Amino acid sequence: MKCRLVNVPRRPPWPAWAVAIVALWLSLEAATVLLGRVLHHPVRLCLFKRLTGIACPTCGFTRGALSLLHGQPIRAWLYNPLLFTVLALFFTAVAVRIVFARSLRIQLTPRQRKFAWIVAIIFFCANWLYVALCVG
Repeated sequence: MKCRLVNVPRRPPWPAWAVAIVALWLSLEAATVLLGRVLHHPVRLCLFKRLTGIACPTCGFTRGALSLLHGQPIRAWLYNPLLFTVLALFFTAVAVRIVFARSLRIQLTPRQRKFAWIVAIIFFCANWLYVALCVG
């Protein structure tokens, strides 16, 4: 495995369609949360949970985001540990890029890449099990 810092432009080249999808999703999330507060009845957003009765891998994100907005990062992390860890790493990487104009590049051999995928799948399944049993 080779890790190195490389110089990059400060502004990440995010595609407009991805930014639009995230903005639309956040708008729908905010509207749903506000509607639930006005109606004094929480609105269930997760279509997967509605159809199967099982929490999806991202269940807990809305509650976690609201906990973050209320200054409770530990509580947010407990709603979905993997998702909030990945988000923290993402925002740290973006902040380093914007402030220092540097980015970490990791080069893996095919064997290391296969191992990394196996570890990622194990983490994903363990997190989903945690969310389904403890949070869902």
